[in-house]
Amino acid sequence: MRRRLPMALFALVAWVLAGCSTATGAAPATPGANQADITFSQQMVPHHQQSIQVANLASERSASEYVKSTAAKIVKAESAEVKTMTAWLQSWNAAVLPAAGHAGHAMPGMITEGQVASLQNLTGAEFDKVWLPLMAEHLRNGVAMAKTVLSSGEHAETKALAQEIVENQTAAIDEITAQLP
Repeated sequence: MRRRLPMALFALVAWVLAGCSTATGAAPATPGANQADITFSQQMVPHHQQSIQVANLASERSASEYVKSTAAKIVKAESAEVKTMTAWLQSWNAAVLPAAGHAGHAMPGMITEGQVASLQNLTGAEFDKVWLPLMAEHLRNGVAMAKTVLSSGEHAETKALAQEIVENQTAAIDEITAQLP
């Protein structure tokens, strides 16, 4: 009887490990993470990278101290979030999608290549007039993405980050909207 217990334990461990195989190319089973969590990070990383790209334009092209300050806050917050989500994706053996400026423009919620090019050709008050509503809309799309993972995700840290994104970006949207003519 004592020999059966180690064999049964061995069989159980082998069965559990076989269930965690990633031979199909799927993300590994991670405690507390599901496909919604993975998809959120895979989409939010290029979304944030594009926010950073467009915010960096403000430091060079804006005439408004408000726009420059808001852009600097976006760069700081979203750069840290990109690092966090990239680390999660790597720990889940999930792909990190390309940065904005590559395939990211085709993803829903992204600023188009034409809109980015337009911003790159503007300066001063003209830049600010286009940048403010464009950034507000981009942030709204990020809030929608975060709300989706709040309702369907399982990873506690992802949900906590999503809640922060909802709160912080909603406040930023309200501030930006108040600046619109």
